[in-house]
Amino acid sequence: MRNGTTTLGDLLTRREWLRTAGASGAALALIPDLRATLATPDLIVRAVPSTGEELPIVGLGSSATFRRVAGSDDTGALARVLSTFVEQGARVFDTAPSYGDSEEVAGRIAAELGVADRIFWATKANVARRGGSADPAAARAQIERSFERLGVDTIDLV
Repeated sequence: MRNGTTTLGDLLTRREWLRTAGASGAALALIPDLRATLATPDLIVRAVPSTGEELPIVGLGSSATFRRVAGSDDTGALARVLSTFVEQGARVFDTAPSYGDSEEVAGRIAAELGVADRIFWATKANVARRGGSADPAAARAQIERSFERLGVDTIDLV
């Protein structure tokens, strides 16, 4: 202490400071999940106007990656993606019957992970006839099939 002021040198020796800084750097380098956790800010959310329910502004779509991988037997990567997605606080999962097996695979993986009830499920119906009018019976059938494929009681957005 000099002139009533405490300095860093009074608290730690140079050797102690270097040892602590080095150990901290090594820990961050060797534990990537810790580094990612420390760097991950809270997700930005917005309220759904009609309900006030707050949802993260980022979601996960299944038209490309889930569609391609769903056709293979190795869906482990999709399970890791969906698990990380939910663990990090994201919720909105967008799919559609026209995305091949992605609805069924996403529903199965979410059930296996025990996270299906933490996901805000969004899907679509594509039943417009030529000329622009939709076939209500075909729309109902397509949505019922989405419930079966996802394996959920609630689809939050159609």
